[in-house]
Amino acid sequence: MLREIRNGALVAQRRTLLGRRWRLQHGTTVHEPSWSTRRVRAVLAAQRERPVAIVRDGRRCTWMFEGRFYSEEHGLDEDDVLALVRERERQGQRRLQRARATLARDDARAAPRRERIAPEIRRAVFERDGGRCVECGSDFDIQYDHVIPFSLGGAGTVENLQVLCATCNIRKGAAL
Repeated sequence: MLREIRNGALVAQRRTLLGRRWRLQHGTTVHEPSWSTRRVRAVLAAQRERPVAIVRDGRRCTWMFEGRFYSEEHGLDEDDVLALVRERERQGQRRLQRARATLARDDARAAPRRERIAPEIRRAVFERDGGRCVECGSDFDIQYDHVIPFSLGGAGTVENLQVLCATCNIRKGAAL
């Protein structure tokens, strides 16, 4: 219905005896008619407050409003163009608010980063526990486990770590 022309500009084309002549250009397309500098100044002043139709080419009309160019083919008047531009701005604001809310929600869900257990602490725990699971005595697939879970504020210290096999560690989970 109303499409923004992203690369539109009013450009000076040539100088005549009456002064510069201006045209609407977007991309490589240059539109007729050309305007005097006085007409361009009047359009630039008016488009700050309301949409201004600057080129009508058959059914297509190009509008300028707040420094942007818009194209439409449905015979809209300036109130229609204003309503559609404001609605587009509201949609953009809602999209931005949703994106910020999603980002805040994702940040709130992010778990605190777990620091790697230092090699000297792992070595001390391994030697203290004899390299075997403290629950079942297995020496297969051993893992370091926090006695007080990290998710509950447990530290990565020798006192708070123990050696468990994978089976016992899964069984324990995040319990105390």
